[in-house]
Amino acid sequence: MNTVLHPQELIRQIGPELGPQLRLIDSESSQANLFRGKLRWLHLRSGLALHCSDCHELSTFSTQLQIEPRLNFVVFLDGYSDVRYDDRAVRFGAEHRHGEGIAVSLAEPVLFSRQARRGSHIRKLVISLAPQWLEAGGLDGQNQCAAIDRFSRQHLAMLRWQPSARLRTLAEQILNPPGYNPLLENLYLESRSLEIASEALAMISQQGRQPLQGLRPHEHQRIRRVLELLDSGQADHWNTETIAREAGININSLQRQFQASQGMTLFEYQRVRKLKQAREALERDGISVTEAAWRAGYGSAANFATAFKRQFGLTPRQVRSKL
Repeated sequence: MNTVLHPQELIRQIGPELGPQLRLIDSESSQANLFRGKLRWLHLRSGLALHCSDCHELSTFSTQLQIEPRLNFVVFLDGYSDVRYDDRAVRFGAEHRHGEGIAVSLAEPVLFSRQARRGSHIRKLVISLAPQWLEAGGLDGQNQCAAIDRFSRQHLAMLRWQPSARLRTLAEQILNPPGYNPLLENLYLESRSLEIASEALAMISQQGRQPLQGLRPHEHQRIRRVLELLDSGQADHWNTETIAREAGININSLQRQFQASQGMTLFEYQRVRKLKQAREALERDGISVTEAAWRAGYGSAANFATAFKRQFGLTPRQVRSKL
């Protein structure tokens, strides 16, 4: 059933766990209607959640929400969204007629922001797998799970793919389920969500099995120039497109060559480099943890501490206490 959602109804729909944490920013009116259509947030079982949307955006506004570690599988059928993970801007959307699938690894807590635009029509769903769900499913870094394990441990790793016809059918079924009673509908949605998650995990696994091509001499030289640019700090506030343009190469080729050379994405290299610089400042200069978080590009000291411990095995305070 189509409904009209205003801010308080949106918070109620999201539920008691996340609703009160949702922040509404830049709304045309705090009492304005936000959406018309169908929006759902469902916890299908422990560690498995579903969000689906088939709605028109009635106002221009932004939302912010703190998200805990998880794997997200996003399927866009129509429309697009501009989102941010902390300071990283990304556009998700169906720019071609077959839609778009995106796998996103959130290995650390992150501040998620989304920009809504009046007049847009969005048809999408998001399936979330929490770390405990993956562990219970046997994700142990062995054999065919190795690529999935690596992907899930790399913060803000992303993989885009074109959904299969079967996946698009499953997404349509989730957006328009039959009129079952609540128990049967939950099972119906869970089974289709798991099928979509299965296709997404298979894509990640296949990507991990594809051997990286060796670089040619001129490609090695290009990556060395990119590394010099990154290490100089000049590109700290540049997006990937700007870096690629400076290197004289398209984004996809830059990402492929950088991964082949460094064993990580360009974004991950920047993140680790800034964490190392923050650690040096903590150890050498005794700066505060808040200052170190700011230097590393984190708006939250708690998120910085989580990323720092994941990288170095010590908390920022433990490093600073050794002075």
